[in-house]
Amino acid sequence: MKTGGRTASFTLQDVIDAGVRIGLTDLSMQGVADALGVTAAAVYRHVRSRAALESLIGEAILEGLHLVDDPAEPAARHLVGFAVQLRGFTLAHPGTARYLQRLFPRGPSGIRLLEHEITALGRRGYDPAAATALTSAVATLTIGATVAEQERAAAHLETEATDAALAAMAGSALIRQAQAGIPAHTPEDYFVFMLTATAEGLVAQLPPGKPITIPRMSS
Repeated sequence: MKTGGRTASFTLQDVIDAGVRIGLTDLSMQGVADALGVTAAAVYRHVRSRAALESLIGEAILEGLHLVDDPAEPAARHLVGFAVQLRGFTLAHPGTARYLQRLFPRGPSGIRLLEHEITALGRRGYDPAAATALTSAVATLTIGATVAEQERAAAHLETEATDAALAAMAGSALIRQAQAGIPAHTPEDYFVFMLTATAEGLVAQLPPGKPITIPRMSS
């Protein structure tokens, strides 16, 4: 936005819009500055640091995540649905899962998601503390699994490393036998399998009305 040798004015919303277009994976102060046609120093007048910029853009992206709840679904199935929606959104917005992994809930959008789940699980008989524990457990597993999935996808672009890993597995008769017994499936199929088992276990461990207890490892 440079005109006639002068830097045109721009707003914080312009910064947000540019950052959302860039995405969290490639986000930088200089990248936003380039997108706006201004200097990085000019962007710093609106946003004090790279971390503040990440929070600003992360929250703006997460505003687009609107969870759907079917009240007829039992608690475990609901938790799987929450996980599937969270996974789908973060896969569609690279860098969002990593943003949430560092802290959840991290800001207003994360708090809105947590409040949504507390309310949804409340309709299923859970008090806010138990609902928070269940939601946090499922969100932690979902976000971690999504980050790992994205990193595996990026690793596949490095053919040499991928070929070496596949060759190493092919050299194990036990692993070949194990793989032969696993039905064909997509990454989403496996995710649903994993989260269904997790959600059912969590609900069995913490049914509505039961106080939260967290077992301690014996020393």
